[in-house]
Amino acid sequence: MKKIRIFSVILALIVVLSGCGASRVDFESKNESYDTGGWGEEMIPVSPEAPMEEPEMESEIITEDFADSSFSGNSSADIIENKQPSGRKLIRTFNLDVETLEFDSFISSLKAEVGSLGGYIEGSSVSGNSYNYSSYRSAYFTCRIPSDKVDAFIGTVGGLGNITYNSEDTTDVTLNYVDTEARIKSLRTEYDQLLELLAEAENIDTIILLQQRITEVRYQLESYESQLRTYDNLVDYSTVHLNVNEVKRVTATEKETVWERISADFGDNVYDIWVGAQDFFVWFVANIPYFIIWAVIIALIGFVISRCLRNNKKWQERKAARKARKAYKKAQKLAENKPAENENPEEK
Repeated sequence: MKKIRIFSVILALIVVLSGCGASRVDFESKNESYDTGGWGEEMIPVSPEAPMEEPEMESEIITEDFADSSFSGNSSADIIENKQPSGRKLIRTFNLDVETLEFDSFISSLKAEVGSLGGYIEGSSVSGNSYNYSSYRSAYFTCRIPSDKVDAFIGTVGGLGNITYNSEDTTDVTLNYVDTEARIKSLRTEYDQLLELLAEAENIDTIILLQQRITEVRYQLESYESQLRTYDNLVDYSTVHLNVNEVKRVTATEKETVWERISADFGDNVYDIWVGAQDFFVWFVANIPYFIIWAVIIALIGFVISRCLRNNKKWQERKAARKARKAYKKAQKLAENKPAENENPEEK
């Protein structure tokens, strides 16, 4: 009778698990379905002397008891109807582009503000201020701010610098959160029941199968609990992505008239020309040592070439011929312009 009772409990568990399997979906591809159809039949062979009506009656009673419990295979929609969450589970993500005239001061104030609000900086990077090239600096921050204080943090950032871009993305994970909680509750119930069955089992095959199922349930529990902790972290701490750029003039964000736009664009062009002239002057002065070196190299090359040509006879002959032709042309022009000395004055 003891074996028959164990078999009845296992059979009832199989029926319940088959009903729950339709509403359960594993988060990982290697997790198998909850359907356990068939394996209970091989656990404990039924004695041919035992009457078949008695196990059926006991299984029906046990199945009814299980149906009344939380492990009845209710869908997540029914659970949501029965249990309304106290608040929505919202994951808020912000993306900001900020301009600042005082880069170092802005970074220090930003870090102090994050710490004072109880948040933390998840990642950061700073670039710019190269040795060979003059460039403005920029920085990128990923800040995690408590959800109830993130709006105040955005306002503080707007006071420290000039926000040129602001976007917010909100994801509602309430249904997923409640569904995950329900699955954890069902798995814990199943886990406790499997432990009770394992304590009563005497057949070695039954013990092995129960231990395998306990391992699967424990793994699924850890996976769902890990996802629940991830949801809690994302909901409790909003994510703010900050792109910080160092500038000399901030970008106007208010609406301007036509004349104000013309004046602003004209001023920007004059400013760009002035900055370009300054950059050229700085570049020229900074590279004077290179100019001197190149001048010396070019002079040495010219000196060596001239010395080589002086020692070349053919080049000397061609040089002398060119001088002779120039002298002849010059003398010829003088002769044409000078009046003849033997000209008769009476003929004039």
